[in-house]
Amino acid sequence: MKKFGVLIVTSLTLFIGVVIFSFSITQSLSKYRLKKEEIVEVLNFKERVTTAWEWVPGNSIGDEKVAIWQKLEASARSFYADAVLTSILLAVFILLFVAVNIFASYKKEHNYRVYGFVMIFCSISFLFLALQSPFLEVMAYNKDLTFTVPIDVDFDEMDFIGGLGLGDFQYDYEEVFEGRVYYFYQNKSVLELIQLLYTGGNFAVAILVVFVTILFPFFKFIASLIILASPHKPSSLKLYRVIHNLAKWSMIDVFTAGLFLAYFAYSNMNLGVETGAETLIGLYYFLVFVVLSINSGQYLKKAMKRAQGIPEGLLEVGFEVPKGAL
Repeated sequence: MKKFGVLIVTSLTLFIGVVIFSFSITQSLSKYRLKKEEIVEVLNFKERVTTAWEWVPGNSIGDEKVAIWQKLEASARSFYADAVLTSILLAVFILLFVAVNIFASYKKEHNYRVYGFVMIFCSISFLFLALQSPFLEVMAYNKDLTFTVPIDVDFDEMDFIGGLGLGDFQYDYEEVFEGRVYYFYQNKSVLELIQLLYTGGNFAVAILVVFVTILFPFFKFIASLIILASPHKPSSLKLYRVIHNLAKWSMIDVFTAGLFLAYFAYSNMNLGVETGAETLIGLYYFLVFVVLSINSGQYLKKAMKRAQGIPEGLLEVGFEVPKGAL
């Protein structure tokens, strides 16, 4: 364990730092969501269209609503910018963790194992952030919603005044609800999506998402640590093959692609209202996790090749090293 002393100390520091940074990021993202939900609450269809005063000609309520929307939107964006800035600081912190370990283990015989540990710890850090951060926000609204109310009054058919010869009065009254009128808004993280699927009765999909985003990554995390800690053991080779076989069914790439498809599909829906969808920071955490997780697999393979003495291409199959060959 002595040769991994720097790694152990820096990894503990990384753990504490990720927890602190993630708390700050989730706080900012929570405030961002609250502001966006406040916008929808103030500018929702029922609140605006059923308000009698906003139908009165010459009212200034529309201008006031626009001002409220601009203020709340600016506040929401400010909180989101705080989350992005904190994420950048976290990325710098993680890069320092990587640099220190690369420098400490440079030219040492076990450096490939250290690099593997570093990639694994970095990837799980981003997964930790991805699970609790919003991936996507979707909304539906009308901009400058306009109603045209036809008014047609025939005074000649009215009692008492029908004989005055006032004739027929026709007029199209138009009312414009300035700014946005919202119908729908959602902002969900993976954990919230799982809860929503479960409570909505979509148990199979909920279980699938749990497996893809939580169970398999954490199993791979624990298994990878065991393999890198003792790559020479026969049990490590079996564990490596289990990871390799399960990776084919992890569907992480399908899950990520599905989010992008949902984003583009919702953006182009024709519902008679304007729709919008924005990918949020949680998706980018997840993408970084995927890249680092794939990269860590290369170090696992290198550790197994050196420790087990198995030729390239035979690690993933049932090849066994003859006893006494090592």
